[in-house]
Amino acid sequence: MNGKLWLRKWKILIADKNDNEALNVSELHCTFEVHKSRDKNGFYATCKIYNLTAATEKQLIDEGDRLIIEAGYSTTVQENANVDSSGNVLTDEQASAAKASGQTVTSQTVDVELQYGKIFDGQIIWSSRSKESNVDYVLTLTAIDGDSPLHLNFIKKTVNKGLNQRQALQTVCDSAEKKIPTNMGTITDGLSLQALPRGKVFFGDPTDYIADICRGNAADYYVEDGNLHVTRLQDISNDEALVVTPDTGLIGMPQQTQFGVAFKLLLNPAIHLGTLVKLKNSEVNEAQVSPGQQQAPLDDEWIYRVTALTHSGDTRGTTWYTSCQGISRYGKGTLPAMLANSKNNGMGV
Repeated sequence: MNGKLWLRKWKILIADKNDNEALNVSELHCTFEVHKSRDKNGFYATCKIYNLTAATEKQLIDEGDRLIIEAGYSTTVQENANVDSSGNVLTDEQASAAKASGQTVTSQTVDVELQYGKIFDGQIIWSSRSKESNVDYVLTLTAIDGDSPLHLNFIKKTVNKGLNQRQALQTVCDSAEKKIPTNMGTITDGLSLQALPRGKVFFGDPTDYIADICRGNAADYYVEDGNLHVTRLQDISNDEALVVTPDTGLIGMPQQTQFGVAFKLLLNPAIHLGTLVKLKNSEVNEAQVSPGQQQAPLDDEWIYRVTALTHSGDTRGTTWYTSCQGISRYGKGTLPAMLANSKNNGMGV
């Protein structure tokens, strides 16, 4: 990126229950914090909107149902891309499918946004009014990603014997009153292949059955952008690591923690849970260890997997960061300690 991260860009929308745009508050003074972690209910956001008119504030409280936040930088780069006859940019898979169906696909140079995207999309569960100073009135919105399908849902389904854990999980998600969206790439391949010895009845809260499956497989579950993710700490990512240096947005010095490293970047929507990042160990402040304290070593290949992150921003201030916690890519010296901790082991086992 070489210093190209400038001109912040953002969009903050509050939509109603019918997914219509209720209000675009991007031009107002807003602050936000988006939290993403492996903990239950770990995906939530708070957004403060300053000095709304009484009518607009009432509209948001009465009609606001979804909070959508996009953020990053407006810098673009030129890249070669597959484009159809209408000028739409296609992925490699879409281009192959289009060519197979006889459509015209050409290669063109297009402008690609370097570091911008959606960082949160969730349901508003609480709004509160406050006064921050003599002149600043604030409306604070709290939203959770996946609140409705996980916590306001119901299932009644009978299945025959023979389903393995993955099939049982998919059945719960597909058969709930509010279908829980899943993607094959977001469900771990490490679920047990042991089949149900007899038929089973699913009745009640589908989250209870999802949690049971995760508990039996030392896995965690969370919803990001409406899609269910089921992951295990032991999973190995094959994605290319994102190189993190001062030139690519690293702020200050990374700090070694008990299980890995903590570091801060200029706001980067490309970082998600499980994203691999490459940090030079020589740039990491090593931890001071007390006698008897268990300490995970730094990764020999300098590659770490993000296990928690916070996006924070202020549209009229200086805050525009992504703070991350990461562990060694293969869990060297980390997994035994984390799996022994009920807060980090799959759903509290």
